[in-house]
Amino acid sequence: MSARNKVGIEAFVGAVCMLAFLASCKNTCSIEGIADASNIEGRTIRLKAVQPDGNWYVLDSCEVTHGSFSMACHFDSVLVTTLCIGEVPLMPVIVERGKVKVSITNLSLNASGTPLNNELYSFLDKKNELDKQVADLGHAESRMIMNGNSDYYIHHYVDSVYAVLSSDMQDLVVGFIGDNYTNVLGLCGFSMLSNGLPYPVITPLIRSVLDKAPSSFLSNPIVSDFVKAADANASRKDVAFSY
Repeated sequence: MSARNKVGIEAFVGAVCMLAFLASCKNTCSIEGIADASNIEGRTIRLKAVQPDGNWYVLDSCEVTHGSFSMACHFDSVLVTTLCIGEVPLMPVIVERGKVKVSITNLSLNASGTPLNNELYSFLDKKNELDKQVADLGHAESRMIMNGNSDYYIHHYVDSVYAVLSSDMQDLVVGFIGDNYTNVLGLCGFSMLSNGLPYPVITPLIRSVLDKAPSSFLSNPIVSDFVKAADANASRKDVAFSY
């Protein structure tokens, strides 16, 4: 074999190896975490996802050592996963290409560093703030009762403030899902809505999400199965709906 042909073959093999390497790295997600929460040191953290048959499987796991942990996984498509302490679900993490930074403290949970995780936790922060304001409204009502305010004043104040907070929450949730109809965050948001109900039912909030959704979103099993179950419940006369 001539030196020229040998160099050409070596170059070709090198190029193929480089392409294979790049392909293998194309869908890699690394997770770097800091765990300052109590009772987590030395415990096993698992990154879990749900298979189409509904069973959970583990993508990766590790132990928390000196308040930190790291994991990595390869994937074919973007996944909504759950970070678990032992077997207990802790927080959602979107597995996408890049490095995800996770922070676990006694006061907050956060995942950032990649586009979808940034958007998800920005939404969750806003939702948690609205939830806190609703809880504070209950405390304010108790204080007004103890201070001897009239029932009319209390009811008028609580109802008016709650109406504003409820509208803000609806706008936030519908906007988040609507902005993400075509990616996993839309389905993640819909699951949060539907899982918060005692049984499948088309609430006004869910109806507003469905009415604006594209067919690709409506045909997803997470959505279509919920709608079928809700329609079946609506046809039952013994089911009392209060939503």
